[in-house]
Amino acid sequence: MRPRRTLPCAAPALACAAVLAIAAAAGAPAGAAPARRAAAPAAPRTGLESLERQVKEFTLPNGLKFIVVERRQSPVFSFSTVVNAGSADEQVGTTGIAHMMEHMAFKGTSIVGTHDHAAERPLLEAEERAYEALLAERRKGARADTAALRRLEAAFAAAQEAARAKVVSNGFTAVLEQNGATGLNAFTADDITAYYYSLPSNRLELWALMEGGRMQAPVFREFYKERDVVIEERRMRYESSPLGRLFWEFITTAFVAHPYGFGGIGYPSDLRTFSRSEGEAFYRRNYVAKNMAVAVVGDVALDDVKRVAEIYWSGLSDAPAPPPVDTVEPEQKAERRILLEDAAQSYIMIGWRAPAATDPTYPAFEAAASLLAGGDFARLHKTLVKEKKLCTQIQMGVGFPGEKYPNLLVLFAVPAAGQDPLAVEAEIHAAMDEVMNDRPFTAEELEGYKVRVRSQKIAQVEQNSGLALALAQTQMIRGDWREFFRDAERVQALRVDDVMAALRGAVHKSKRTVAMIVPPKTADAAEGGR
Repeated sequence: MRPRRTLPCAAPALACAAVLAIAAAAGAPAGAAPARRAAAPAAPRTGLESLERQVKEFTLPNGLKFIVVERRQSPVFSFSTVVNAGSADEQVGTTGIAHMMEHMAFKGTSIVGTHDHAAERPLLEAEERAYEALLAERRKGARADTAALRRLEAAFAAAQEAARAKVVSNGFTAVLEQNGATGLNAFTADDITAYYYSLPSNRLELWALMEGGRMQAPVFREFYKERDVVIEERRMRYESSPLGRLFWEFITTAFVAHPYGFGGIGYPSDLRTFSRSEGEAFYRRNYVAKNMAVAVVGDVALDDVKRVAEIYWSGLSDAPAPPPVDTVEPEQKAERRILLEDAAQSYIMIGWRAPAATDPTYPAFEAAASLLAGGDFARLHKTLVKEKKLCTQIQMGVGFPGEKYPNLLVLFAVPAAGQDPLAVEAEIHAAMDEVMNDRPFTAEELEGYKVRVRSQKIAQVEQNSGLALALAQTQMIRGDWREFFRDAERVQALRVDDVMAALRGAVHKSKRTVAMIVPPKTADAAEGGR
């Protein structure tokens, strides 16, 4: 699962898992197969240069692009459908609705997931009318009629129950699992929503029927039941977790205008009020052929993929892709700080401004993050974890919370037991100042980074599923799947001066956002008492 760049392995195991889950903003949808399924067999090790020559593509008349890599080593194929729409494409009032599309995608179509769709359709319409009537009364606030509310709530509950009687629970998932699907899952990120799994190669047409069907004609059944699931998910990940609360405060403080500040999972009031009709409107706007890419990798033939694509995917809307987000985050001119008082494990998050992935300097930011805190070899890890023992973990990354638009270079640190988090923060800044002013990165360090990146890239594409996701995601975020291979070349062309220039241009006190979990007495001292 790669919702965003893998940045935040935080504290001990609990914190690490928590931040990764929070950053994902969405987990496996209800009704989906467990995420940790057996992966598709790995393909033989292949050089990136020869691999690029194996990639084929075609585009349907409606504008949907398919990317195909034939690998005949084992009788299985993997795919990824990537939609160029995530939480950054939401509007105030319906935040969190992109994530709902992921949940709805596992509810099926008019032929999968229902006992009788002809009978189900009017029941779903009645459910929506009941909800709209209830919402209208709730919006009266203090003027709402209590008796009317009880009556409308009962009517809505009855309408839901009537519609639910026509549902075949987990019907979509069951059909695929019965035919050998593995790794059945999806994720919603700020930039994209992705759907993926693997199947035996003799199930290519079934895949096209199922996947094409749910992308072009989904039925949003059990919408409000799933909305309640998301509300509970938000409560557990953000409201009941100190680390979740810190993440929410950090991201909503770092972005004051751009929708990256929506936080991914949505505002509680929006989650409680948006409707299925609004979800369907989001789908119609964003789930169009020109706003999607499908990558198929494994034991398939290009001509066969074309044939089934034309049969089962041509009905996808040929409407224009929605425009990108126009809102530009204003220049940050002063440090922003959040101190969350809690007796939980202390934690530090620091973010500085970074460019979009399409910016020529982006690879330099990636290199800087890795050389500073990308592992045991990295500068901050050596200084703060190994030598001074001020932190138990420290990591950095760029592309947070997305990479399609200007984003953050972020640092995550876990102070060691007994360490004052404010003092640890000061040591972090001092260590970074030393790199920028006194001990810049060396050519040897950068060369080691280049070797690691190339190795990681090759490992990623060895798995059919990893390559399919990488190609489709790059097509959507960068506009051309070939940029996946150009990135590797850009890394190899980096110079130490490039990396230092990126770091020195970004790391300034006035351009940073700092968020910390601190013991109450530490917060009092930092504020000079109450």
